[in-house]
Amino acid sequence: MPRIEVEDGVEVFVRDLGEGDPIVFLHGWPLSHRMFEYQYHHLLEEGFRCIGVDHRGYGESDKPYGSYDYNRFADDLKSVLDELDVEGVTLAGFSMGGGIATRYMSRHDEAHVEKLALLAAASPCLTEKPDFPEGLDEAEINPLIEGARTDRAAMNAEFGEMLFHTEQSDELMDWLWSLGMDASGQATAASAETFRDADLRPSMADITVPTRICHGVHDEITPFEITAEVLEEGIENAELVRFENSGHGLTADETDKLNEELADFAG
Repeated sequence: MPRIEVEDGVEVFVRDLGEGDPIVFLHGWPLSHRMFEYQYHHLLEEGFRCIGVDHRGYGESDKPYGSYDYNRFADDLKSVLDELDVEGVTLAGFSMGGGIATRYMSRHDEAHVEKLALLAAASPCLTEKPDFPEGLDEAEINPLIEGARTDRAAMNAEFGEMLFHTEQSDELMDWLWSLGMDASGQATAASAETFRDADLRPSMADITVPTRICHGVHDEITPFEITAEVLEEGIENAELVRFENSGHGLTADETDKLNEELADFAG
């Protein structure tokens, strides 16, 4: 079942591999489910079922012109999990996918989900608010939006340079760039506006399942102090795991550690 209709005329792509306890992966901006390739390898060998979802506008999913807010993404995910009829899910959201996961858990009453893994999550709030002065200035995110509208290829390359704390191969960087270029330009810009403006702090109180927060201490995109630490404080049943040698891209900075944490948590 590689494609699932989430509303009239809109289908999202789903990669469903293996058997066993299910882990559903929500990718970050502006990538696709393929960013988790090296998590799938390990977790499938450990006996898990790995389900990767391309958000609308990204990867192999449909790319309609329109809304790309967290409610829309959360509703799409609910349609996917309903159609798959899967229970006992460990929901793993990376970066923007972590924001989607946070909103999903509140908006859909944790349906289908038994555990939550937030990976370098762009959650709960990235930018300054009157009662959240520690957030980033909007001016730090606006160039991503403008770049998506004017020279998305250059913006994706510049964004890639911000992802990692450890050195990555040129080939891996080129591959990630290609994943970003598979996205819709409108979706890329609109989604960045979403994570710039969103305030998911009220959603945290609705999360009751065991939650593991994995976050790089050198993260320059979703800084540790304004995301990971706030999530740990705001989610009742949360455990924070520090990735001491990771930036934002802990999937590649500390692949083995992340894989082991996911296997331990989901098992």
